[in-house]
Amino acid sequence: MKFFDDFLCQKNKKMQTICGDHCVCERTPTGTIYVVCDGIGSGVYANIAAITCADHLLELFRSGMSIRMAGETVAASMHRARKEDIPFSAFSAAVIFPDGQFVVYSYESPNLVILQNNHAVELVPRFYTAGFEVIGEATGTLLTGDSLLLFSDGVSQAGMGHGLGMGIGSAGVVEFINRNHRSNDNIAELPQKIVEMCKTVSAGHHEDDTTLVLLHCREARELTLLTGPPSEKSLDKIYATDFMNMPGKKIVSGSTTVEIVARELDFKIVTLSMGDSFQPPEYFIEGADLVTEGAVTLNHVWNILDEPPERLTGGSVAERMCLMLHDADVIHLMMGNASNTAHEDLIFKQVGVHVRKSIIRQIVERLKNMGKLVIEKGY
Repeated sequence: MKFFDDFLCQKNKKMQTICGDHCVCERTPTGTIYVVCDGIGSGVYANIAAITCADHLLELFRSGMSIRMAGETVAASMHRARKEDIPFSAFSAAVIFPDGQFVVYSYESPNLVILQNNHAVELVPRFYTAGFEVIGEATGTLLTGDSLLLFSDGVSQAGMGHGLGMGIGSAGVVEFINRNHRSNDNIAELPQKIVEMCKTVSAGHHEDDTTLVLLHCREARELTLLTGPPSEKSLDKIYATDFMNMPGKKIVSGSTTVEIVARELDFKIVTLSMGDSFQPPEYFIEGADLVTEGAVTLNHVWNILDEPPERLTGGSVAERMCLMLHDADVIHLMMGNASNTAHEDLIFKQVGVHVRKSIIRQIVERLKNMGKLVIEKGY
């Protein structure tokens, strides 16, 4: 499975404390969407325009509208700003599908750049009219190791007024990459290098808000979390078999859950630790990387999931689960839908333990905010 890292470098226009560019990234099972918006002007007004544009694009996409229709709709709304005093923003909106195919719709934005086989080229879009506005459409495919670069005109116009005519343009970004980037260089550092070059050719400062994001394709680190018994006993075999057939690392969270897996697949459960008031128990079964208790452990995980990984020593099952979640790009959540009335006992509420379904929802939200792709499946 492919995963698309996003490496962002952003610098404010000189003498400005707020950036007029805004970027958003959202990962779903159907694709990764990345939006770069450049509000007109600078400072707070430009920032508000860029945020409004980005939110509008995302909401339209979430509602089921294609990225093409979303781009055309937002561009049409910008037409009013040419005559009225309302926020205006240029944008580039990219969708990369799980197989690496991508499409980018751009409005008043620089041409993007693609890096393949360590060679960069400018990707010139096909332009067409939508209402009174002109939209650019660019398509292609990212293979493992390829990268796509989107940027604001703070990059493409760098050097303007300093001997470079209309600026370096997308061609200047291509030339810089091909001259300076080597196959063994850290790809995550490339955006910073390009933005620093923009500063250099602009006499040591940024004449405009400068934003560059690099979307890099690589093989995903996958993890499956299995928790809770299925809604029907007849699903137990399918539940356990599906789990063991999943790619990557595997976690079982729940005493009843591990009993189901062991029974259905004829595995032996080995108790590694009985646990205590601070430490949930830990078990071992063949084919799983971590096996522990359910609701209490998941509550412990949620409490420390936003801690920096370097603070997690791995001294508890909750810490080890957090480290595994931090390391994964794609988390497959397999959740049984049976209710557990024991977790609704008053004693759990007294000690602040949320029931499984509630704490899972909070964990999923936090993982998404961390940039993880979470794929959920209920049984």
